[in-house]
Amino acid sequence: MKKCAIVGVGGRHKMFRESLVKKYAVNHRLVAICDSNPGRLRYAEQSLKKSNVSVTCYLEKDFHKLLRVEKPDILIVTSPDYTHHKYIIAGAKKGCQIISEKPITSSLVYLKKIVTELNKVQTIATITHNYRYSPYRSQVKELLMSGTIGTVKAITFDWHLDRVHGADYFRRWHRYKRNSGGLAVHKATHHFDLINWWIADTPVSAYATGDNHYYNPINAKRLGIDNRGQRCKTCLSENCSFRLKLEAVDNLQKLYSDNEHYDGYHRDQCVFDGSIEIEDMIRAEVRYSRGAVLNYGLVAFSPWEGYEITFIGTEGTLSQKYLERSVINGDDSSLREGSNVQTSLLIPGKATERIKNPSSAGGHGGADPLMLNHIFADDGFPDPLQRKSNHFSAAWSAITGFAINRSMEKGKVVLIKDLIKDLAIPNDLRLN
Repeated sequence: MKKCAIVGVGGRHKMFRESLVKKYAVNHRLVAICDSNPGRLRYAEQSLKKSNVSVTCYLEKDFHKLLRVEKPDILIVTSPDYTHHKYIIAGAKKGCQIISEKPITSSLVYLKKIVTELNKVQTIATITHNYRYSPYRSQVKELLMSGTIGTVKAITFDWHLDRVHGADYFRRWHRYKRNSGGLAVHKATHHFDLINWWIADTPVSAYATGDNHYYNPINAKRLGIDNRGQRCKTCLSENCSFRLKLEAVDNLQKLYSDNEHYDGYHRDQCVFDGSIEIEDMIRAEVRYSRGAVLNYGLVAFSPWEGYEITFIGTEGTLSQKYLERSVINGDDSSLREGSNVQTSLLIPGKATERIKNPSSAGGHGGADPLMLNHIFADDGFPDPLQRKSNHFSAAWSAITGFAINRSMEKGKVVLIKDLIKDLAIPNDLRLN
């Protein structure tokens, strides 16, 4: 029986919590939860009691006491990105198996601390880059591994966040780069991890441009949104379609609205606020060590949600278009049905082949249940596609985001070697 603890009980922790106390309870016992907000901590504790599960609650200031008293075998980190390094390092030093949400961290400084300390204690952390487990994305990996299109030379990859999901990053703590690294790190690490994994390679340079084109005060005026407040709850505008009513969603109210008096965190900040620091559109060119070139785009105010990707190889092209479901983090009712995928293969001299889609069920395109099973099941989970992401592969996806941020800031090509010259990580992702 492995003792488990979770630090950070916001929206994302629920997936791990429910898995531990239900499907994987035979071999795992959740013994403690930890958060900086006592109200959220109490809400999580009450939810566990409904499942007849008792845990010990610790405030963030008592985290080291949690490690000392509870001695968890597994520490699950689902706190905000900019706090990951503290918990990953402290837990690893105490001998915990580390499972952390992606991205691994929000800054290059924190990444160097994580890698250095984990190398010292000779442990490997699991970082939950769950998109690898989606059957659709695994299908792409299988086709590329089989050599169907030869050697990949170029990739075009455009990711669209619509005005439900995309806007939500501009309400929350993610809106400040010091917290999230911007969408180039917090969101795009999903995408760069997929690329690194798909082509089993690492980046050598990045050039990028980006700006906040939509979520700003000038655009609010263009849209006729006047009398804005700092948050939706106090906003006087009568015609803003981005209004988020926390009290209308039970989970959001209990997680955030009921507990904001403890720490002053407002989950419904105005998406057009002038203090927002992150970009809502990014264009980038990333070059890889074995010659592939990625042209990448991210937009956070698209009319649709999903992505389009094309791999151009020496023997053909492979394309996939995926229409995803919108979501507001913490609000399960915001899920929109209708996700669909189209995958096609074009070999010179042959007609375009539509690839049959694999079945998919569960969060993140069917990825979450498969990932959880890989992490928690004790049945020798087969992994021929090498889907499990460790802190080295997670570091590479974050490094791509850091390079893009640096390029946007400096207006020039950034060489990855200049960012990581004092960072001891392997560059052969065929082993990860």
